[in-house]
Amino acid sequence: MRFEGALRLGRAPVGDPRRRLHGHSYLLRLHLTAPLDAVLGWTIDYGDVKALFKPVYARLDHHELNGLMGLSDPSTARLACWIRKAIAEALPQADRLELTERPGCGVLLCWERAR
Repeated sequence: MRFEGALRLGRAPVGDPRRRLHGHSYLLRLHLTAPLDAVLGWTIDYGDVKALFKPVYARLDHHELNGLMGLSDPSTARLACWIRKAIAEALPQADRLELTERPGCGVLLCWERAR
C-alpha cells in the first residue's frame, strides 16, 4: 500500500531542512502468517486485510504524521513501530512490515507473534 504523509523531524540538526514540514510517498508492505484455510486454499483474503487496515490507513494518508497520537517524532523507524501497534489487534496475523520512504531508504520490522 502507498500513502502520502507530511512530517517534521525535530531530531534533525539545527538548520537541516528536514526540521521543516516536508512530505514522503511511503510504500508499506504488511507480511502475515496464518494457517491455510483447507476450504478456500489460502491463508487470509487480501480484501479482508485491506478492510482491516483501512482505519489505520485513513489516519496516515495525506495527514501530518507529527499529529498522530503517540508519534511525536515520525522517523521512518518510529512510524513503523507506530503502525505495528496500530494494527496489532485488527491483524494479529501480521508478523513483519516493510516501510520505505524512497527506494533503498526504509525499515524492516519483524516480531514474533503470540501463539
